[in-house]
Amino acid sequence: MNKFCLILVTSICFSNFVNAQVKSDLKKSTFQLLIENTKDGIKLTSKQGCAFKELTFLLKEGQTQEIDQFGMRGASDKVKAINDDDLASFCFTITKIRSGTALEVTLGGIEGVAWKKLSFGIPSGRQWIDQNGMM
Repeated sequence: MNKFCLILVTSICFSNFVNAQVKSDLKKSTFQLLIENTKDGIKLTSKQGCAFKELTFLLKEGQTQEIDQFGMRGASDKVKAINDDDLASFCFTITKIRSGTALEVTLGGIEGVAWKKLSFGIPSGRQWIDQNGMM
């Protein structure tokens, strides 16, 4: 009888754990950002999914900055607890690198994006991205 109860309790706990993981994986983060290279840094313009409309910051060659749905995020920043269905939930890093004579941008996906790494030159100084990659 004790073995049966133990197996029953274990099965119930495991099935709840599996369901919780499936539900969290189904939530999709949807955002659209225009990345523009400026003389001294980067300008991000949000079309959807962000708390900011426009974000401009200094970013020298080789520097990295974390970006989330609220804007710039430092390594010590905690996730802001705001429930807003209009905001996506994502985080990525952005780094300017030199490739030959051209400057490129490298993005590193941390959470809420389908990509691990994107590297690209910014044609005409601007490039659209979303949770799936380059648009």
